[in-house]
Amino acid sequence: AQPTPAMEAPPRANGGPSQLGAQAPVPMELCKDPVEDWEALVNRAKRKERSELDLSGWQKFGFATSRAQEFETLRAAGDDPPNIVQRVEARDLSVESFWERFETKGIPCIIKGIPEVEGWPASGNWTIDRLCQRFANVPFKVGKSDDGSPIRLTCGQFAKYLETQRDDSPLYMFDNKFGGSKEVRDRLLSEYRVPRYFPDDYMALAGEDGRPPYRWIALGPRRSGTVMHQDPLNTSAWNTLLSGRKRWVLLHPDTPRNVAKAKHVMQKDDDDEAINVFIDLLPRLRKQGVRTVEFVQYPGETIFLPGGWWHCVINVDDTVAVTQNYAGRHNFASIWRSARQERPCWSHRWLRAMSEHMPQVAEQARRLNDQDGFSMEELLRRNRERRQRRRERREARALRLARTRAGPAFDEAAWRRRRAEEASSSDSESTVSTSTSSSDSSSSDETSEEEEEEQQRSQAHSK
Repeated sequence: AQPTPAMEAPPRANGGPSQLGAQAPVPMELCKDPVEDWEALVNRAKRKERSELDLSGWQKFGFATSRAQEFETLRAAGDDPPNIVQRVEARDLSVESFWERFETKGIPCIIKGIPEVEGWPASGNWTIDRLCQRFANVPFKVGKSDDGSPIRLTCGQFAKYLETQRDDSPLYMFDNKFGGSKEVRDRLLSEYRVPRYFPDDYMALAGEDGRPPYRWIALGPRRSGTVMHQDPLNTSAWNTLLSGRKRWVLLHPDTPRNVAKAKHVMQKDDDDEAINVFIDLLPRLRKQGVRTVEFVQYPGETIFLPGGWWHCVINVDDTVAVTQNYAGRHNFASIWRSARQERPCWSHRWLRAMSEHMPQVAEQARRLNDQDGFSMEELLRRNRERRQRRRERREARALRLARTRAGPAFDEAAWRRRRAEEASSSDSESTVSTSTSSSDSSSSDETSEEEEEEQQRSQAHSK
């Protein structure tokens, strides 16, 4: 393995193992049961998340009713082909062996027993029911609206939704802010740790402000999932499951985008939510000779996913998981090449931070720029112009939509004031695609024009 560059150690994602400890009592104000009018609030969230559907459209495929047996068959299925992804016990796997066998070679694997071996308080304690009881009054993100703003429900409202929902692809609580407030975030982060196999967090050097979202807590109802995508900026990821089961499908990084997205096998009324991928689209892809890797993730298992691999994941049970994307010693070159192109402004700040704290890695970044004939200054200039054009297009689209919805009573001045207030309070949201409206990459202003066009095509299609 490549030696770690001399550096001031970047902070771990959650402060490291020193924060681990017994679960502290949750303040009573977090335990109130805010479920009044929960159904109306859930319906409003669903309309925002899938504005192209009426509420009945959330159940149009019948995966919880008329086609429920197809989903049950999927739930009962094992790895396909059997043992296709290697499983290793955490107690038998050293960090150096993991780096040599898997990370440096870009090979996915499953590590069993990390939460138990490393003594996570979350182990055996984090289920949807328990977390929703503990944080009943805390809002978490369940999606994004058409304008990219976050959609949130409290855990109490989400719990009531889970009791009765029969949606094909339910709302998915997938939050990179861990509830938003520092108190809740710190409490959750103290109950698990970044596994010892992933000690690097080079992106942390640039600070949290403007950093591409990189870690999430995920409470997934059965049938919910993430659409087929590659993780942003070519980052690698780990995903630890704490309760329930997930089913994964992987496609090799060399798979063409149109093949991975199954656009060529989709029929008129098809969707590309995770459940549609597994039940309808994957069988068609296999008939055309596309090689897929499917496996089940069980509680206590951690998936290592190298950068570039296409993946789609469905929750076959109600699940709770934590996941994080990272840049480190073994994947820096590919991530730098992606980040400087897709996030030029942030990458400029990242390079300055590396120069101060990790000079050897900063020099590696500059060598890559020289080798590729890459000028960051020129890209920054073009990106500033592109961002301005994008903002103007987004504003014009939002204005047209608002005017159409409001009709003759539309008050443009009031709309612009409200829009300005929302923009000033917005935050950076998840890069992980939990529904078709989400981009496969970043949702920031540094998203490329091609990616924005893909978002528009996805929204126009059907979530």
